Amino acid sequence: MKYRTAADIKDLLLDDQETIINNIDPEKIDVYHFLHDRFKKTDVTKDLVFQFNFRYFYKLDNPSLTQEFQDRFFEIMENQRHEKRPNIVRVVTDLYEVKNHKGNPTMQFPLATAMLHTLNGYFPTYDSDVAKAFDFSSTYHLNTFYKKMKRYINQYRHTFDTYSALLDEESLQVMFDHFDKRFPKSGLSKVKKLDMLVSELGRRLS
Repeated sequence: MKYRTAADIKDLLLDDQETIINNIDPEKIDVYHFLHDRFKKTDVTKDLVFQFNFRYFYKLDNPSLTQEFQDRFFEIMENQRHEKRPNIVRVVTDLYEVKNHKGNPTMQFPLATAMLHTLNGYFPTYDSDVAKAFDFSSTYHLNTFYKKMKRYINQYRHTFDTYSALLDEESLQVMFDHFDKRFPKSGLSKVKKLDMLVSELGRRLS
């Protein structure tokens, strides 16, 4: 399967950089900082304010997901807090065991990446906008957990490798400088800036 490469993403970002940056909602930066700062000093299984904002920001409030799923999600997050290398396969597998409102297991890979990103900001997030930016193929038609997981892991690895290449790309520095002028007090890491830029690119491509 051919996904968009680092060169493809770079060109798409530079071609539309002003629009992409100007369309990033400043509220996203504020909520992101709130979540990551609060995570460092709270027990997420008990902090209802953290949970509320996390559900809103990362779309954990999906109506198909049960309260049991949400409780288990934050329990896993808290348990993974001190892991040096959180295991995304194990996280997704644990969450898969919790049935949705229809009594079916669901693959919640994007939510698992949101958890990993909160635990360690160097891990990229993966959502529908990122998938559109990379032109990732859907996993919807795949009929087994293993096939879906394999596809997701390959796509996530591609995302990680692409970000690593783009962070060293000198031609993108002008875009990071533009980001800093638009949000001079963002305090975001370069990885998170790229994460937001790619997500906004995907939103515009949809």
